[in-house]
Amino acid sequence: MWDGTREANARLIAAAPETAAERDRLREINAELLAALDLLVDAIDEMQIAAATGSLNLVTDKMRAVLPLRTNARAAIAKAEEESA
Repeated sequence: MWDGTREANARLIAAAPETAAERDRLREINAELLAALDLLVDAIDEMQIAAATGSLNLVTDKMRAVLPLRTNARAAIAKAEEESA
């Protein structure tokens, strides 16, 4: 029993650097997604205000910032779907 526990602990310790690196990578992705979501929400707010005032201009600076993120978001979604299949 102790040998199995020692082996399991050794494997966990050996995998720690890769686990930490993956954690850091996922944190970066999460930060990017949160930033994109924040920009998207701001753009939607601006569109709603513009629509309410009758001055709807669909191409705002925030929307220009969101559009390139859309490609990254779709790629991330496709990768996540592929990995979960």
